[in-house]
Amino acid sequence: MNKTLFIITLFILCIGFGCINCYPDNDLWARLIAGGFAFENLSLLKHDIFSYTPTHIWYDHEWGASIIFYTVLKYFGTSGLIILKGILTALTLFTCYKTVELRKPTSTVSHNIIYFALMFFAMMNVLGPVIRCHLFTCLFFALFIYILERSRQGGVKILILLPVIMLLWCNIHGGCLSGLGIIGIYCIGEFLNKQNIKKYIITLFACIAVLFINPYGIEYVKFLFYAGLMDRSYITEWNSPFHQHYLKNYFEYKICLVIMLLTQVLYLIKNKINYGKVDKTKIIIIAVTAYLSITHVRHIPFFIISAGSLLYDEFYSLFNSLAGKIKMTESINNLVLLKNVIVYFFLLIISVPPLIAKKEITITQSAYPRFAIEFIKINNIKGNLFINFDWGSYAAYKLYPNNLIVMDGRYEEVYAPNLLMQLKDFHLVKGGWYKIIRDYKTDVMILEKKYPVYNKILEHKDWKLIFENNVTGVFVPVTSLKSEYLLPIPNDEYYNKTLFDTNIKFKQK
Repeated sequence: MNKTLFIITLFILCIGFGCINCYPDNDLWARLIAGGFAFENLSLLKHDIFSYTPTHIWYDHEWGASIIFYTVLKYFGTSGLIILKGILTALTLFTCYKTVELRKPTSTVSHNIIYFALMFFAMMNVLGPVIRCHLFTCLFFALFIYILERSRQGGVKILILLPVIMLLWCNIHGGCLSGLGIIGIYCIGEFLNKQNIKKYIITLFACIAVLFINPYGIEYVKFLFYAGLMDRSYITEWNSPFHQHYLKNYFEYKICLVIMLLTQVLYLIKNKINYGKVDKTKIIIIAVTAYLSITHVRHIPFFIISAGSLLYDEFYSLFNSLAGKIKMTESINNLVLLKNVIVYFFLLIISVPPLIAKKEITITQSAYPRFAIEFIKINNIKGNLFINFDWGSYAAYKLYPNNLIVMDGRYEEVYAPNLLMQLKDFHLVKGGWYKIIRDYKTDVMILEKKYPVYNKILEHKDWKLIFENNVTGVFVPVTSLKSEYLLPIPNDEYYNKTLFDTNIKFKQK
């Protein structure tokens, strides 16, 4: 199959398949809020106005991505957000393909679609169904590897692109620190390879220097390193994919991990490559990104991008050594061609229909407390709203300015780290669990039935349940009870049609 068909199929797969099962990420709402204020006022919100708990200066390391998301939604609607996700994913995998091509594989052509399709499904298993800021980091990380590999082949001048890309990256997503990390690995690896590393050291310092070109100055750089090193063990995507809660999850990644690590080890053994001949840079990249992916779900894409870009030739070299035992006849060659035709046809047949169909972002009651939020809205229940960490941004997007939230997914960007621990203790009824309610005036609560605190508050003399469904309940102080309340519309179409409606006035006078 030729390269043109490969590239077309790759983009159709990423964009088309990405249109299936489009559910918004919990943090998308905060991104749209921040982006709306920045776009409409040509200035950033540097202090939080959506929470009733104490906050610090808002170091929004995703402010650039927020503006992009808001702009796309404003002018292209939900279809634009869905397609943007597919384009970013396709560009990331295309960059990985260009890295493979750059390394001139000898075992096969550089454009085997099955290989890149497996990379795609492994990444989608982690990145979620709708656009996330992390996708920008995936693309920039893949670009860094491509440019650094070009430099290893003598292209010194191309390294000047890295500080330029870093300038964009650090103002779009805080994952830019991974760019510094990959340059640092090339410094160490090429030193061990006994190569001149002066160009990499200069590039590293240049990339560090451009971090200071941002709306917050030196404080932003200090915040990035603080945030990069802080404990996030209570946030699910920062847990290990091998945690007991994820034993039945991330199968595509786990299969990819085993295959790629075995590929590297078996290739070294088969070719009897000793320490002097082994490419230390590549080994360190694979080892470091594999370790990061094993310890944190969030870091899985780094391994898939690195291994996919750097182990392509080794993978097919081993595959060919096994297939080489089969005598190649005209019939076998025809079967191989038929296999390729079937693969391309299958990928296109699953990708084209959603690509041309109407694109919608939808939510379910199990994913978002849409009935409870609507209940608060139609009954004009104003004041401070206590709601779980994951749903905070959605509540702010839907209810501000009538309701302020306790906390949301901005976590270290806005709040003190101990606030999340207080939130956790409250839901699990541990220690001084009621402290967060006692210390901060709360006028209404949306609680999930799956947490122990739900039944505890049901029995509490100061709170009264005024609405419930199978997922959540709405509680208010007994002193705030009304004689009757309106009930929310039990209609999926209504909530999906009004999904991005908000009362927020982004334009400030």
